[in-house]
Amino acid sequence: MGLTGAGFVALLMTVALVGMAACVRLLPRYSGPGRGQLAARAGLLVGSQLLLLLASLTLANSTMEFYSSWRDLFGADAGAVRIFGRSTGTQSPAPSATRVQGALTPRLPAGEGRLDVLDVRGSRSGISARVYVYLPPQYVRGQGQPFPVVLFLASPRAVIRRHLPQLVGRQIAAGRLRPTLIVIAPTGHGCVDAPGGPQGETFFAQDLPAVIGAAYRVGGAPGSWSVAGPGPAGYCAALLAMRHSDRFGSAAFSAAALTPPPGELYGGSTSIRDEYDLRWRLRHRPPPPIRVGIVADDGFAAGARPPMHADPLPASAWQDPPLVLRWLVTPGSSS
Repeated sequence: MGLTGAGFVALLMTVALVGMAACVRLLPRYSGPGRGQLAARAGLLVGSQLLLLLASLTLANSTMEFYSSWRDLFGADAGAVRIFGRSTGTQSPAPSATRVQGALTPRLPAGEGRLDVLDVRGSRSGISARVYVYLPPQYVRGQGQPFPVVLFLASPRAVIRRHLPQLVGRQIAAGRLRPTLIVIAPTGHGCVDAPGGPQGETFFAQDLPAVIGAAYRVGGAPGSWSVAGPGPAGYCAALLAMRHSDRFGSAAFSAAALTPPPGELYGGSTSIRDEYDLRWRLRHRPPPPIRVGIVADDGFAAGARPPMHADPLPASAWQDPPLVLRWLVTPGSSS
């Protein structure tokens, strides 16, 4: 039974209520003097309160997704990401997704859109991950198509805790942000196609866009997606735009995140590692036709050459995610 499943939450709530009722019913039987009677009263009160606390914490976790699974709770789950055997044949099956019905997610107020939860299985990359998809109210009402997409690379739990979907809904309602789908995905598998290892780049550049494109009314034109990566995930955001400009037309990231990840990810090849070194690519590869917003720029923007365009963003930009989103989906916007 899943940690965030509705069935598990309902079971614990039922057990807590039964425990409270039993406490109320049995307390009068142990109202007399003596250590035994006192211990029985204390046991009933403490036990019923613990059950109620456990049920409340489980309900809060299911709503906010602090921990997405039992493995995550006990520290054995790195971001709800799984690696499985990927297809290598020429006729590999298409990536697929299953909508998670049991996950209790925050119900957005009327007029602020909808939040879907998908378990995505990437047949090309061999990676599966749970992602969240924010749908603006215009999408829910069936208005307009296609919609732009922003891939927001971060822990879904952290993003939900910061109320990003609600903030975006209010910005759209106020006319300050273009109606946009936001795909919130973890980066626990990284974003490098490691020889003989995880194919994180393929997951984000091929599998995930294929799944979203099949499930939702989104733009399919070159460069119609944007990508944002706060903190260390900024490396992935910059990588996807610089290496896959046919999909990602704009990206926002911090300059401090541009160092390629260490480890045995490049098969011992200096040339492969160079291709994943974004500062090296900026100097030695033709510039891609993208827009990049750089938080706390350290000179990276100065190396951009047309058709690549770079804008510095405020050092505090990640404290105001709607500002970053406005920059991503509104060409020429600086705030």
